[in-house]
This record gives sequence, structure tokens and C-alpha cells, in this order.
Amino acid sequence: MKRTLISSSLLLLGSCLATGTAHAEFCAAPDPGAPVVGLALGGGGARGFAHVGVLKYLEEQRIPYHRIAGTSMGSIAGGFAAAGLDSKEISDLVQGTDWVDMFNDGTARQDQPLRRKQDDALGLRGPKLGIGEGDAVLPTGVVAGQKILFLFESVSALRTQSHDFDRLPVPYRAIATDIVNGDLVVLNGVPLAHAMRASMSVPGAFDPVQLQNRLLVDGGLVRNLPVDVVREMGAEVVIAVDVGTPLRQANEISSVLSIMDQMTGLAIAANSRAQIESLAGNDVLIQPDLGMDITSASFDRFEEAFELGYAAAEAMAVELAPLSLTDEAYARWRAGLDRCISGAPTLHFVRLNNQSRFSDEVIMELVHFEPGKPLDEAQLDHDLRQIHGLGYVRLASYSIVEEDGRQGLEIVVLQDVRGTDFIETGLTISATGRGALINLQAGYLKTDLDERGSEFRAAVQAGDDLYLLTEVYKLLDDSRSWSVNPFLLASRRDLLIYEDGQPLASARISEFGGGVRVGREFGRYAFLGVGARTFTGEARVDIGAPGQNADFDGGEWSLNATWDRLDDVYLPTRGARAQLDYIRSEEWLGSDDDYEQLLASLVTSKTWGRHNLLVNARYNTTLDGDVPLYAIFTGGGFLNMSGFEQNELVGSHFGFVGAGYRYQVLDGGFLPGYVGGTLEFGNATRERKDIFDEGILNGSVYFAYDTPVGPLYAGWGWNEEQRGLFFLRLGAIVGSETIGRR
Repeated sequence: MKRTLISSSLLLLGSCLATGTAHAEFCAAPDPGAPVVGLALGGGGARGFAHVGVLKYLEEQRIPYHRIAGTSMGSIAGGFAAAGLDSKEISDLVQGTDWVDMFNDGTARQDQPLRRKQDDALGLRGPKLGIGEGDAVLPTGVVAGQKILFLFESVSALRTQSHDFDRLPVPYRAIATDIVNGDLVVLNGVPLAHAMRASMSVPGAFDPVQLQNRLLVDGGLVRNLPVDVVREMGAEVVIAVDVGTPLRQANEISSVLSIMDQMTGLAIAANSRAQIESLAGNDVLIQPDLGMDITSASFDRFEEAFELGYAAAEAMAVELAPLSLTDEAYARWRAGLDRCISGAPTLHFVRLNNQSRFSDEVIMELVHFEPGKPLDEAQLDHDLRQIHGLGYVRLASYSIVEEDGRQGLEIVVLQDVRGTDFIETGLTISATGRGALINLQAGYLKTDLDERGSEFRAAVQAGDDLYLLTEVYKLLDDSRSWSVNPFLLASRRDLLIYEDGQPLASARISEFGGGVRVGREFGRYAFLGVGARTFTGEARVDIGAPGQNADFDGGEWSLNATWDRLDDVYLPTRGARAQLDYIRSEEWLGSDDDYEQLLASLVTSKTWGRHNLLVNARYNTTLDGDVPLYAIFTGGGFLNMSGFEQNELVGSHFGFVGAGYRYQVLDGGFLPGYVGGTLEFGNATRERKDIFDEGILNGSVYFAYDTPVGPLYAGWGWNEEQRGLFFLRLGAIVGSETIGRR
């Protein structure tokens, strides 16, 4: 008996040494005499969801696997399996993930600092181009992988923290391509999440990943089906799962993009074919029949791909049957695998690798850490989102590291590859059958005046309204709560006075001046500020009674309170935004007129399924004094009394209450589409009480498309006093979108 036990132990040890995984006496390993089974999981984007169906079939048939090599989506499914997840856990994870959100690195607007939210008022929504010496004009990929990397890390770090992939529950390798020289790179000795992320870095779509002194992209370019890699890991029987996209037919190659796609496909198909031809003996090839219908981007079709993967594995039942274990042997294999799942790490230190424009002190203000406590995944996710939300940070990620036998957290913060200096752009269009207001915006933004991220901006708006802005936004503390904002502003705008829907008079108002604001931000949602400014200008009447031209001097101080948790000012879906401003014009500040005004606004939005409800209200009133022409309130335009021309309503007081409903008729795609309508009630008047006493019911019906340059609204507005008007709107529909003051 003793001799038999010793012989069995030597046999097991020999098997482990032969396959290069000496830890296998603690983890999953084949029974003595049983073959070492390896999975080679190929790349194919969302088509790779079929891998999960294959894993499900293997589990049901009690077929173990002892080595895994994966490329691209195969590296993700394989990485999750290597970390000890079963097919149901992987399935639940995939189905519970918002993949559209995963491929959008942008920090949700609710979580952005107030400074970034205030940028919305400038209309600078267009591309931001890097202009610093040695910096990139555009990013190296559409997506840096901020959210995807955290997803991978959150799954792997809670199960295993080893960077030695031979010490995972199932030994594993991820395949990547060195974009510099085209070399095949077999990843080991790095954080598991980073290996998975590198393997799926489709050039152009994702940033390359810097690992082991190499610049890595998708492994499919050199080894889309890594049969040879898993065999080199010691696999004696290979189960290869090929989910690659079929090549296009001649009638499908009709554009530059389709030709480029076909060229990439040819390279991938060639290296996959060579790997398939290397299969022999008891190896099994599984090729799910995904056709051309399920593409690499079909992330909303998990269930279909899963079922097709399961069916393809089931079709190979005869070939797979010899690998099936008894219930007891399979349970023993699974138990060995589960023993290697270490669980959440206990953290003793934080190490910061900060390559951003912010000081370490600014970054660490956002990190919440208690030594000796287990990893709090939710808190860490919040912290990394806050760091990324500082703006112009390309990536904020983490990994578990070990020093002197203790586990800790390494946080890596990478600067935007475009640098710290940017050219900003924007376009706003507001048109009706009676005319159009078109404005182009451009600016220069420098984001690194100091290590707290203080900024300098110079911006111009040209078109129907002309504005010039120069400002400094100076942060006063490492928490970036206190700020001082000196500025200079010049403007020229036209003010039309309407009667019965027709222009009665036109005045051109020009101003030049400057001021300063001091403010305190609270939790990225609230802001309190106080400011003062002085200016000089001219009001020139172009149409109307002659002799109305007048020079003026202005001076005022103001108080501002803002609460902003709205997710989008262009196409709101959830959250709320409220703002209250008090303005006091004083002679002692150089003003020709004494007056005081109160401006209040509220917008709230809620979405359920395809339905959205938007409620908004505005109440602007002159509390005391005669309001000069340059400070008069205006209304009109979409969602601001939609049945009127923009700025058609003019008065010392202006207000309305309104509600809008929209329905999403086109789901996803290049131009998600909506239909909707609004109702609003209010007016601009000389007397405050007449805002609603003489209120006008109006509204709109519209179509909207979320285009790459911003949501485009086209519709028909009406009011109870006049005939309707057709309108077109490109730009923000909540708040101001002009570099000017009002």
C-alpha cells in the first residue's frame, strides 16, 4: 500500500514537472495516466461569446481542461475560466455587463468636476486636438479600456492575485502582437487583467498596451487560434474553438473599408488555417456556425452565440467522449481547481505610479484606503472613476502587487496621449423657416498651469454672435474644492424685438470687460460662488426708432448656487440640474444703472426602457430697478418656449414651466433615433405677475438623431397665438451654449 502511494505521488510529480506546472499538486491536474487537455480559444470579438457555450457543454459532459491559451475574446473567456469561473458565472458576468458602456471610456457627466460641466455652456463639444510638442494630435485608439480593464481586474483580483500564470487555478497564456515588429507575444508574468486587455487591443479601436517593454495589440494578427501555444504548455490533447469571422465574398467587397477589413481577415484566416492543419490524433476542432450574421460587434447577441457554441460542441460529442471523466474524478478535478481560488486580497499599502499632469497629493486625495482591510471593489471603482473624471486622464487602473510578503495596491494614472494643450472646437445651429443662427466655436486650452490642474483658456465664437473669452481657472487646494477664476470677455450680439411674430426692432449690443469669480465645489455635484465684473459697451439700434444708440458702463456682483447631476445637456436621460443666480448692479462698481435680478432654472430627466420624461422650468425676474437693454431677458427656441423663434420673447421678466416626452424608435446603430413632443407655458413680460397671468401655451413635436457631432433635433413648434414654425437644432438643449454672459 505504501509503495503504491509513493509510486502514485512520483507519477503525479513527474506529470507536473513535465508540463511546467509544479504547483499542480495543489490545483487542478489530470489523474495519473489521463491526458493533459488544453483549450485553444480563438479570437472573434463578440463571436467569442460562443466559447461560453462550449465551456457549458464540457462541464455537462464532465470533460476537464488543464491548460488554456486564448486570443482576443478567447483570452477573455479563457482568462475567466483560468481564474476559476465556471460557465454559469461567466455567462452571468457577460449578460450583466453593459457592453455599450464598456466601450465608452468617458466619465459619466454626473461624476465630472463642476469645471468640466461648466464647459458645456461654451459649446465646445467637438474634437479636442492635442498640440503640444511630441504629443499626439488624436488618441491612439477610440477606447483606452478604462472600464473594460476594471471589469477584468475586478473579476480576477477577487479570485487570484498571482502574476505567474502557471499558478492560476488553470495554467493560462494570452496571445498578443508586438505592433512594432509584428512578433508573436505569449503573455505571462503580468497582471491577468492586463494580459487579457492587451490580447483584445484591436488596432484603431483600442489603445495599444505597454507590457514587458513592448507595445501590444490584438493577438489575432499573428495567432488567432493558439494551438501551438497550448501544446507547448504541455497539452497532450487540444480542444480548439475557432470563432473567426468568415472572409467576404466578391460581391461584398465594394468600398475602401471593406477592402481593408478583408486584408486583415486574410492575415487572420491564414494563421488560423495553419493552426487548424496542425491538429492531429485525438485533437478536437469546434467551429460554431455563427455565419456572417453574428459579427465581432454583436455584443447584444450573447444568448444566440452561446447556443451556437453549445450546439457546435455537442456536434463533436463522439470525438469528445473519450475525455469524459467519472463523476468522482470530475468532482476531484473541480475541487482541485477551486482550492487555488484565493479570494479577495488583504491590502497593506498603496503604491502610486502617477504619469498624469496632477500631483501625487491630488490623486491620493481621491483614494480611500484602510491598511489591513480586504479589497473593497466598489470603493476602488468609485475612486478610479473619480481620478479618471479629473479630465484629460487616459487611464486610471490598478493591480495587486506584493512586497516583502505583503499584498498591496498599485494605482497607475496615465496622462492623455494628446498631452496637456488642446485646440477645442464646437458648432451650434438653431434654424427655422424665418432664418438661422449658426455659430462656430474654437478655443485653446492649457490644462497644466500647476500640478493641481489649473487651466488657461482662450476661446472665440464666430457667426451670428461674436464672443471672445480669456480666463484662468486656478485651483487653490489639493482637493480641488476652492477655485478663483479671473476672466476677460468681449461680445457682440443682436437683440430682435418682435411683435405678432414679426421683427419690429433690432439692436446690436457690444460689450467688453472683465471680472473674477471665487467658488467652492462640494462633491462634484454642488457649487457656491461669488463674483464681480465691470464692463463697458454700446447698444446701437439698427432697425426701429432712430436716435436710440447709447454707450453704457456696467458693474455688478453676483452669487451663484448650482446643483448638477444631469447626465447630458444634449440628450438628457437621467438626473437633475438646478441653478440659482443673484445679480446686483451697483453704481459704486461703475454701473450707470442700479438694479437686481434673480435667475432660477430646473431640469430633471428620467428614462425607463425606451421612454423618457423631461421636466424643466425657468424663472428670471428683475427684483428692483429699471433693467437696461443689455440685461433684458429673452426666451424662445426649442425647450425654451418651443413655439417661438429663439430670443423672440423679450422682457424684464421671463419664465415658463414645461414637460417633454420622447420615445426611442431606433435602437443603437450609427444614428439612434427618437420621436418626442413638448408642452410649455409661460411668457416674457414687463410685469412679474404677467409671466403666468398672461402665459402662452406652446410646444413642439420632433425627431431627434444622436449623430457623431451631437444630437440633431428637427421638428415643428407651435403656440396658441401664432401659426407654427419648423425648427432645426444642433447643440445643447439644457442651459446656455454660448461663450457670452446671457
